[in-house]
Amino acid sequence: MRSLRKIGLYKKWTGAARASVVKWCIAAALCMAMAVLPGMLLGEQAAEWLPGRGSFGAVEAWAAGTRVFDDAGLFSTSEIEELEDAIYEARGAADFDVAVMTTDDAEGKSARMYAADRYDELGLGEGSDHSGVMYLIDMDNREIYLLTTGKAIRILTDDRVDAILDAAYEEISNGNYAASAETALENVVYYAKKGVVSGQYNYDEETGRISIYRSVSVIEFLLAFVIAAAVAGGAAMAVKREYNMEVTPSQLANYNMAYRNTSDFRVANRADQLLGTFVTTMLIANAVSNAGHGGHSGGSSGRSTTFHGSSGRSHGGGGRKF
Repeated sequence: MRSLRKIGLYKKWTGAARASVVKWCIAAALCMAMAVLPGMLLGEQAAEWLPGRGSFGAVEAWAAGTRVFDDAGLFSTSEIEELEDAIYEARGAADFDVAVMTTDDAEGKSARMYAADRYDELGLGEGSDHSGVMYLIDMDNREIYLLTTGKAIRILTDDRVDAILDAAYEEISNGNYAASAETALENVVYYAKKGVVSGQYNYDEETGRISIYRSVSVIEFLLAFVIAAAVAGGAAMAVKREYNMEVTPSQLANYNMAYRNTSDFRVANRADQLLGTFVTTMLIANAVSNAGHGGHSGGSSGRSTTFHGSSGRSHGGGGRKF
């Protein structure tokens, strides 16, 4: 009986089970062939089809979606590939989305409104606040514009945006459109690594609302912790002393001098004489704030001016005519 059962199980496995296993193996082999054969057969053509060929990181950037929108046709194929690679690296270093766009038809809008609307329409940005930047070359309005959104607004203040546009303007004034975009990206990464400036705040030019960036440094945290621990420890020791009925030195002194509570004392009359007066004056210069949009100063202003696109989303940035 056992041998018959074994034979029956064997026949059962060699029938339906083996057919199922064979099907899965064939399917896996076909998937591997589809993934490997195109590259082996097409060779250089397959590599050219992927932006930024020869770089595994560029393939990942392509998989995440293009970030170069050359609607005006200002870039060559090789320049687009180089910009895609630069954008991929910038996105990783800045920790927010990065895009480049060109247009020769702003649809009757200003450069900044066109940039804001296109940014929102394309669904660009990372996170719930759609953080990112977009560098626009507007041939219709003859203006370059650096749009900031979300976390990028905090990092790229008005002064920093102006500095980026200054660097990019040198290239675009000579007709080097791709070089202008690459320069802008390099400077965006540079300031992103520096982080948010001290005293940064967002200023909504439409409502006048100010949103101050608040953060706690490591030194401030440690100082607050030490003070809080000292205050809490002092209170705990005082309670412990009260429960133990411990007498402090000041209380002991009062107990020893209690016999004097009925004593009286006399105060002698004395008059102070004014010998002279001295007046010292000092001129204090008024502090001039240069936090206005587009202004440069000796220091770095923490102001980021914001506006709202057609979707109602808040954006920042600045532009420069060329």
